[in-house]
Amino acid sequence: MAWERHGRNAFKGRGAVQRPYGRLVLALLAAGVLSFLAGIAFAETVGIIPCQGEGLACNIDAAVGGYGVIIAAVLGPIIYGVTLLVARNRIALGGALAVLLVPIIGFYLLAMSDHWRYVGFYPYQDFRTFLVMALPPALTVMVQWLILRIAVGPKRPEGDVSPRGKTRGKDKSESGAIPFPTE
Repeated sequence: MAWERHGRNAFKGRGAVQRPYGRLVLALLAAGVLSFLAGIAFAETVGIIPCQGEGLACNIDAAVGGYGVIIAAVLGPIIYGVTLLVARNRIALGGALAVLLVPIIGFYLLAMSDHWRYVGFYPYQDFRTFLVMALPPALTVMVQWLILRIAVGPKRPEGDVSPRGKTRGKDKSESGAIPFPTE
């Protein structure tokens, strides 16, 4: 066969370019599906906590949390994908996580500030509202971040083939240093 004669590098043309993007798309799809399942499972688990007060309000809070999970499961991989096309590192993933968490937390605080101002603060009811309305979408986005963080891996210098973890006594300070020009 041709690949045996020429080695594995003979057919790396177009496939080598498509392979990282294919892995990225698979990681994004896996992150979306698994985070959706985790968010819905968490929302259903927290939904069994007894509701105090008006039952309709508790159901509306749970529905808002469920819709938030669906929106975060769809929108999260899109935002993470665009971010990883621009900069493929963990710092960029952290920035995308912040971009996705700010609206979730902001919406929760805006919704609850009206409640706290006109109705009052009830610790049990407000904690349950937080658990069913804000935490499932936030958990969805964080599960995506964790999956993609594993998929991206730590940033390693070019040509560094050392195993992940400790560098076994290798002094990195002088190994790839660029000398400072003196003239």
